[in-house]
This record gives sequence, C-alpha cells and structure tokens, in this order.
Amino acid sequence: MFRSTWIYTLLMLLAASFLGFTAPLVDYLYNKGFTIMDLTNAQYGFAVIILWLMILPVIKRVKFPQGKDWLFIIGTGITSAWAIFFYFKSITLLPVSLSIVLLFQVTWMVTLLDVIVKRVLPSPQKWIGIAFILGGTVLAVGLFQTKLPNLSLLAIGYGLLAALCFAISLYLPEYMSNESSPIVRAALTLTIGAFSLFPMYPPTYLTSGVLWNGLFGWGIITGLVGQALPLLFMLVSIPRIGGRMAGILSAVELPITVISAYFLLGETISWLRWVGVILILLGICFSEISKSSSNKNTVRNRKA
Repeated sequence: MFRSTWIYTLLMLLAASFLGFTAPLVDYLYNKGFTIMDLTNAQYGFAVIILWLMILPVIKRVKFPQGKDWLFIIGTGITSAWAIFFYFKSITLLPVSLSIVLLFQVTWMVTLLDVIVKRVLPSPQKWIGIAFILGGTVLAVGLFQTKLPNLSLLAIGYGLLAALCFAISLYLPEYMSNESSPIVRAALTLTIGAFSLFPMYPPTYLTSGVLWNGLFGWGIITGLVGQALPLLFMLVSIPRIGGRMAGILSAVELPITVISAYFLLGETISWLRWVGVILILLGICFSEISKSSSNKNTVRNRKA
C-alpha cells in the first residue's frame, strides 16, 4: 500500500518538475522572439495532437469517461487553461517574482478547498509544511531583492485568480474515477483547455507562418514536457493521493524553475534564494512525512 502511494507521489513530483522546467524554457523562447500567445497555443496544440495520436491505434480498447467524470474533466481543462491566461496577465502588470509568489498561494488554496469540501482540518504538521513552502517561495523568487512598483488591485487580482484556477485544476481530478483510461482523460482535458483559450489567445500561429520558422520543433517539445506528460501524470496520481497533497507536492515546481533558470538562462542565484529552495523542499518533506505517519497510525489502529 505504502509503496504504491510513493509511486503516485513520485508521479506528481515528476509532473510538477516538468512544469517547473517549462517556465524558463518558455522564457528562453520568448527572448528568442516568439510571443507568449503563440507559445501557449503551440503547447496545447501539439500536446493534444501527441495524446490523440497515442490513443488512435488503440481507440477501440480504451475506456472513455462516463457520467460525472465529464464535469470534472471539463472543469479541470477550463481552469488549468485560465490559470495560464491569468498568470500571464499578472506578469504584464507585476514583477515576475511577485506574480510567482501570488501563483504559489495555490498551496493553501487547495488545502482550503479540501477543508470546505470534506470539513476536515489538516494536521498542525501540514500547516507548518505549508508555512515553510510559502516562506521559501518568497525567498526563492528573490522578492526581497526586487523593487516593487505601485501595485494595483487588478494586477494582484489576476495573480490570485491564476492561483485559484490552478488550485481548482489540481483538486478536481481527485474526484475522477479510475474506470476510464488516464490518457483519454488527459487528451480530453487538454482539448477542452485549448478551445477555452481561443477567445483570449486565437490560434494565429497556424496562419502567420511562425509555425514553420522554428515553432514547430519547440511546439512538440513544450507540448510534451509542458502539457501532455505533466497532465497525464497528474491524472494518474491525484485520484490516489488527493488534491490537498497534490497542491503541496506541486510546490516542487518552483525549485526546479530556479535551478533550470540557472542552467538554461544563466541566471545568478543568491544564497537567499537557495535558502528559499531548501525551505520549500523541507516543507514538502514535512507535509509528506506527516501524512505517511498518520496513514501508518490509521492502519495500525484498524488492525488493533
């Protein structure tokens, strides 16, 4: 039982790590002249194509979602896409470091959603782990080293809306049944997400010519590591570990982003930011260890 739980935990960590690597990769491509709109659309477009190409040869054997699962798939697809949109809106109005801090409020937002839905308070250790993660986030993005401009409520609102949408997209998969194939759920979720982005991000990359000027290859890479694999891993793991734990484990995305930016973009990382990275990892470990301990105690009590 515990071995299988760790497997699903590892899948969630891998999903967050892929997302963490994608952020500086997109930044790198943006500096090369691609627009955020084209990069986002290409991510979704190629991810959808990759997943459906994997499904088509075995489409008669895979199981499609039934009943309420469709509601959770639609909700996950729309909220994950809107999280990206609101996050990029916040970046245009705020320093990137502050936008990231606002996005990572997802840690306590998922926990709050879980408390509202299940009416069960998390353990003190869990709250301590969340505090470590949030404190580490502020340090890891170098917020104290950034000169903040006059902040508007609209800009902060965009950042918090991104976090809320991300939190919902992490929480809803917990309620999907395991009867349908995860790869089908991932393909449907991304397809819905791609269509929900069209009003804000029209897929002009299909007609502008940018697709054949470098975006094709990068679209495949970012679609695979930025959308297809992370979502597939999340849809396999979250129904097993729960949305609350998924929200905490997703915090590993930021340390991976910081480290990837160091190697990919050549960003300097101060000792204060390294302290933040360590605090985030400690917070994740603290929360996960407390969960494992409580699970073991529950099993022992049942046996007794």
